[in-house]
Amino acid sequence: MKKEDLKKDFIKVLESIDRSKHRQDNFRNFCEMAYCAIAKRTQTDTEKADALEDRYMEIVGTYQNKDDVRIMPELMDLTTQAIINARCDFLGEIAADISALDTKNGQFFTPYDVAKLMTKMQMPDIPKLIEDKGFFSLSDPAAGAGCMLLVAADCVEEAGYNPMDCMSVHAIELNRTTYHMLYIQLSLRGIAAQVIHGNSLSLETFTGAYTPAAIHFFGKHGRLFDPPSKDPEKKPITITPIINAEQLSLFG
Repeated sequence: MKKEDLKKDFIKVLESIDRSKHRQDNFRNFCEMAYCAIAKRTQTDTEKADALEDRYMEIVGTYQNKDDVRIMPELMDLTTQAIINARCDFLGEIAADISALDTKNGQFFTPYDVAKLMTKMQMPDIPKLIEDKGFFSLSDPAAGAGCMLLVAADCVEEAGYNPMDCMSVHAIELNRTTYHMLYIQLSLRGIAAQVIHGNSLSLETFTGAYTPAAIHFFGKHGRLFDPPSKDPEKKPITITPIINAEQLSLFG
């Protein structure tokens, strides 16, 4: 199914859920419920896993008709199809289409093709990045819904490698709903990542979670990231451009 068809189906299903709520609220609830369901699987702390379960059930409790909740997996299926087969920033595009972006704080949608051009400019020789230790790491201090990281995985795959085996990611996002979107999309794409809900400028951290692929990556390499290098010339690859502490693609 084409991306545009998947988007139409997603919005159609979304609009069928509890019409007493705005579709933006249903979208945010879907994203948080999906986040809780996936993140609980990688959480080794029982108390934190229980907190994710409690939050999931708290959102369920806001829907009087439980059939509305039972429809949610259809949204997850459409998202999975889009991420795996259509290669796009699916939830980012949906958020833009239904006006769920935080435009007051500068969020906007970055087209996938633009993100791909920017990523290729910053990752021109993928085999060289991988050859030394079998993997490389990316840092995105304002990751949005993960568009540029998804594109990076595409570029790795186009170079003949499996991103799950050779690419690890440290991603930070300030907006809470966008953090959920980021986590979902990196998880579905099979990207090994530590995803942080925090503020890269103030260094505040609110919460975080590892994607399921991080477990596979750790088993293969024994670590997700290397310790910080003392060599000032060896800095992690940062694929979101920062100029004067302002992100150029705030909804990346």
